[in-house]
Amino acid sequence: PATTSSSTTPLRRHLVGGGAVSSDIYDEKLCFDQAGAPTPLTLHKGAVVLSVCVPPIANGGLAGFEALPTEDVVDLAEIGTHPAEAFFRPIFPSEGGKLTLEKDRFYILATKERVAVPLHLSAEMVPFSHHVGELRAHYAGFFDPGFGYGAAGEINGTVGVLEVRPHETINIYHGQPICLMEFFRNSHPPARPYGFVGSN
Repeated sequence: PATTSSSTTPLRRHLVGGGAVSSDIYDEKLCFDQAGAPTPLTLHKGAVVLSVCVPPIANGGLAGFEALPTEDVVDLAEIGTHPAEAFFRPIFPSEGGKLTLEKDRFYILATKERVAVPLHLSAEMVPFSHHVGELRAHYAGFFDPGFGYGAAGEINGTVGVLEVRPHETINIYHGQPICLMEFFRNSHPPARPYGFVGSN
């Protein structure tokens, strides 16, 4: 995998200078819509803002999954043998588009944006802060070079997976900002981009 040098800084440090955002961020196609078209970037302190996907009931409405309490042992060597329904249940929004997340439950959701990480960059998904109000926005969010990008930009983004745990029962809606993505410049391109054999 690609590495970042000790002098590598988040892309946001290249973007923000004296309060002004450098235009070089707009040269990067980092976010796409569901049709694969590039979308304008929304920035917060120089990092890219990502929002949550809560699809309408008319489109099937599957918004994600809730982890179920269990004492079953998961053998990571037995890939594809564990019944998903023993560990997760699908969750759907109300007819009004509201998705209710219950206190201290663990959820798997997805970003509205499709994210691409070009080969000269790496990225990390981070919360706006470690505790944003009543929501812990993410637990593990490293994105390798080539995620949603491919070997030469042939992929127009891939949704980011969100690991969410609310501290209080809350309602969320489609397009609600939920986390930030910080980009880092790599010291060199990876030998095997994300998704290729042996890369992850």
